[in-house]
Amino acid sequence: MTPPLRAPRYVLLSLLVVGLLACGSEPESDASTDRPDLPSTDGPRFGIADQRVRVRLNEVPIEGAIVTQPGVGTQLITDEAGEVIIPVDFDTPFEVWVTAAHPEARTGGAHLRQPSDALLVLDLRRYHATDNSSYVFDDPGSPTRSSSVQTCSHCHQGMNEDWYGSSHAGSASNPALADLYLGTASYDSQSACEEVGGRWELGPAVGTTDEVAQCYLGPGVAHDLDPSCDEPPCGPSVSQRGGCADCHAPGIDGQLGGRDLLSARGVAFESGVHCDVCHKVASIHLDQPGGVGGALRIHRPLETGPIQEYGDYMPLHFGPRADVVSDRMGAVVRDHFVQGEFCGACHEQRTPPSLPDAELDDGRWPDGTLPLMTTYTEWRDSPGAPEATCQSCHMPADESSLNAADLQSDELGARATGWPRPAGSIRRHTFTGPRSPDAHQLPDVLQADISARLDDDRLIASVTVSNGGSGHAFPTGEALRNAVLRVAARCGDAALPAIGGLAIPDFGGAIAVRDSTEGFDHWPQARVGHSVRVVRDTGDFLDPVGFGPFGDGRFDAPEKGLRAYNVVGTANIVAVEDGSVTFDAPLPDGDLAYLVDEAAWPESGSAATTAAGGPGYAFARVTVGPTGARQVPGHRAVDIASDNRLLPGAAHTSEHTFALDGCAEPQVAAQVTWRPYPVALARQKGWENLEREVASTDWVGLSD
Repeated sequence: MTPPLRAPRYVLLSLLVVGLLACGSEPESDASTDRPDLPSTDGPRFGIADQRVRVRLNEVPIEGAIVTQPGVGTQLITDEAGEVIIPVDFDTPFEVWVTAAHPEARTGGAHLRQPSDALLVLDLRRYHATDNSSYVFDDPGSPTRSSSVQTCSHCHQGMNEDWYGSSHAGSASNPALADLYLGTASYDSQSACEEVGGRWELGPAVGTTDEVAQCYLGPGVAHDLDPSCDEPPCGPSVSQRGGCADCHAPGIDGQLGGRDLLSARGVAFESGVHCDVCHKVASIHLDQPGGVGGALRIHRPLETGPIQEYGDYMPLHFGPRADVVSDRMGAVVRDHFVQGEFCGACHEQRTPPSLPDAELDDGRWPDGTLPLMTTYTEWRDSPGAPEATCQSCHMPADESSLNAADLQSDELGARATGWPRPAGSIRRHTFTGPRSPDAHQLPDVLQADISARLDDDRLIASVTVSNGGSGHAFPTGEALRNAVLRVAARCGDAALPAIGGLAIPDFGGAIAVRDSTEGFDHWPQARVGHSVRVVRDTGDFLDPVGFGPFGDGRFDAPEKGLRAYNVVGTANIVAVEDGSVTFDAPLPDGDLAYLVDEAAWPESGSAATTAAGGPGYAFARVTVGPTGARQVPGHRAVDIASDNRLLPGAAHTSEHTFALDGCAEPQVAAQVTWRPYPVALARQKGWENLEREVASTDWVGLSD
């Protein structure tokens, strides 16, 4: 049952800010600042009446202002004289207002009690054009901390709860980010650190001014990019910062852009990408580097606030609505909040090499930059753009909310105010994606289809993976992401051995790799229970249609860098002595071998295992470092070896061969999982690296 609509108490406060927000400035208008506790529906009913409105900006009539009756949805644009005639519905069950919005001013309006032939003049004032570096970003609050009007959660509890559990909220406090910035690893004791080859030392930490005992191991921006730092710990005097904070901790007070991630403390650290940062974005400039100080043009208010409870400065928030007249918001209308460009300001990273003295191959990368993250342009060039925006999937419609201030809520009492919005027009601030804890995958992003046929004494499985539900490549985002297709065959409960067909490439993960000249019987890293998968180099290169030069015809198959390796066979290690291993069966000959610890069929949510060399395929953008290391963090990248990720609407088909071993009723199945990090890097750093199932098939027999 929908609760009764409450009078929009907060909108009336806007009329008190004389000269800053709009008001009915001529006595002929029937605007009033009086407000009953609830809208009256027992008085006279006037139906729909035309109201002539003039909008002035700094006392000059302004063309192009948006005039609205909130809660009804009528919107008109003022003419050259700044005027419009708007039909006003006086029989709505909530207060009747007319509002005016302009991109250079805070939105304002007037409360109308009855029709009038008098001209209604709404005066708007330009907000100060200078960004205020002394402004302190608002605290978004939390689901358990919402009593203060200075927190966003005070009125927007539903949105705050969604955001609080999102990856945006944890963008600055993510331990993996700190490790990649500082060159640390997520081991919590000296013994655990030293066991994996790390150094346990005191050093600076993100989110605090104190030095913290940490494990130093593996790549880190502060060390890798700064020649003045011989080895970590480095900072806080590091000279190169990699631009990490510009997107991950955009709410650091003061100067915008180029900040040290170590400066992220308090709200900037604990809340990451939060309400007040996003709603201070006045414009988007995608020709600039990603994040604040570049693509995200932040504007913080400079005018002194008339209501001290709201802070030192007069509130100023940019948003998609043209009829929000709360003085606590100081709302200014902007279209970019419903456009993909807003997301592209961080989810698009094309950068020159970051390592000192590193250079790109100008034949491959003639513009001098590497496309390390291209989610926005993948979407922009997709069949669904621009109609199917990023927000339409990652900020799903909230069918239960009447407006952004939880008008439907009985718990919030008088705080749940405003006008109702059209059903489904309120967007949840979950920013749903593969890393979301409760909704880790979007529905129907990938589809996997499989069929089986016989070829003499072999079973051949044909698997097609298609990207029919995503508006960008899959996987997308950070270049460390990858997805693995596994294919399996069985006879009853017994697995059938893979003996041919396409093998999962090296970026599916391996503990170690050896070629045939080194021999396959000595593995210093081996443990009992590990397996060795042998593959054969076919001499060919795969030619997938990827993104950018990997799909637009600029690169031929060899330049796309994806060699075709076929499965030969697998043996399991049953004994290890000084690195020499004993197998449970003779190991077949081949060109390469991978030491792996993969479970045959990982459960969704289990730790990612090494899968290279098994029957299947994998999808990733593979970065390369200056020494040839693959799947390196972006700040170490000097090339992209391959990019075979599935574009929107694209499909990939592969075949995989299994020995029948006399089985009369074999079955095959396939599974695709998404993984946030390369297995080797995650294990070195001690990160949680969970497989997330994206698509799978049922077990299919020959007659299916």
